[in-house]
Amino acid sequence: MKRKDFLKNFATLGLGLSFFSTLLSSCDKGSLLPDDLEVNFRGKVLIIGAGAAGMTAAYLLKRYGIDFEILEAAPTHGGRIKKLSGFVDFPIDLGGEWIHTDPKVMVDLIDDEEVSVDIDIITYNPQTFQVLRDGELRSRNFANQFYSEYKFKNTTWFDFFDQYMVPHIRDRIRYERPVVGIDYSGERVVVEDATGTFHEADKVLVTVPISILKQDLINFQPTLPTDKIEALATIDYPPILKVFMEFSERFYPDILIRDGLFEQNNLLYDAAFGKDSDHHVLGLFCIGEDARAYVDLESDEAVLERLLAELDAIYEGRASQTYRQGVVQNWSKEPYIRGSYSHFQEGYRSTIDTLIEPIDGKVYFAGEAMNPVGQTSTVHGAGESAYVAIEKLVQA
Repeated sequence: MKRKDFLKNFATLGLGLSFFSTLLSSCDKGSLLPDDLEVNFRGKVLIIGAGAAGMTAAYLLKRYGIDFEILEAAPTHGGRIKKLSGFVDFPIDLGGEWIHTDPKVMVDLIDDEEVSVDIDIITYNPQTFQVLRDGELRSRNFANQFYSEYKFKNTTWFDFFDQYMVPHIRDRIRYERPVVGIDYSGERVVVEDATGTFHEADKVLVTVPISILKQDLINFQPTLPTDKIEALATIDYPPILKVFMEFSERFYPDILIRDGLFEQNNLLYDAAFGKDSDHHVLGLFCIGEDARAYVDLESDEAVLERLLAELDAIYEGRASQTYRQGVVQNWSKEPYIRGSYSHFQEGYRSTIDTLIEPIDGKVYFAGEAMNPVGQTSTVHGAGESAYVAIEKLVQA
């Protein structure tokens, strides 16, 4: 059971599970591309966005010897994966944090028998739970083994890409180049960035967050096909933020869920779980309408003050008494992200098929919302979507 389903069912259940650390190795590889893939394309590709999908796509194009450039809006790569170092003695995932599948997916994403993927992973199966309902704090700890995922032990999703993919593509990434226009009306595609610079290529792969497409922040010429516009309109892209607070002592459980929040991902959790650290770090993962109470505040300081006050009310002032430092990652206010990740209606597979359909053999799409072969709304799903897009692109 994944976290979003777990939150819906937690009101009456709990669990007690052990955790272990395992070293991900390069054995048991699976390939996301056919062994007999026929590469018919030898032109130039522009990749829009250096998030998980964009980095994976670039990594694959480099493998096939295809010329490419990445236009990234931000000053760094990563997109919705972001690392915070130096906060405590382990790195913090400010963006994508959980591994919502078998960790071997990272071996599959690298897809190279000559590369040893060695990453220390923990099984994330919290032991202690509390529910705050109608002002009453209750423990819910039963031995039902129904929720378990994976997390990084001493590294992050950002480190995975930075170590295994970015060295191959770093010299092709153009930072601080937000794309404002894509003209595919001619023989070649012409891309305009916010600096007024024009870039030409034979094909373009768009990997920006769904919010950028939904809000028409890129001017397509001709406009996107009607079926794509209608498909985008069916996808929700709710607000989100993450907060991490360090305390001098631990007064909270592995997971705390507050009343009225079971239909949303709104989770307070021990961010140091399984990290071999003496630091006490509490994380807040809040997405959906409940997140608006935080994301609409004027400053990070206001967010921290609000959360501290809420924790004080629950734990009789212990939060303020033991508080050391905090950091806020408000993804809803990031200008090139503007929210969380895709939430689909029923029957969403046909929506994905519509979104990923190339336009005129020149404009392709990938990203966490466009994975037709596995999970959406995940880091690994974004990477998998790049494999699908590149397979189409190189064969055309």
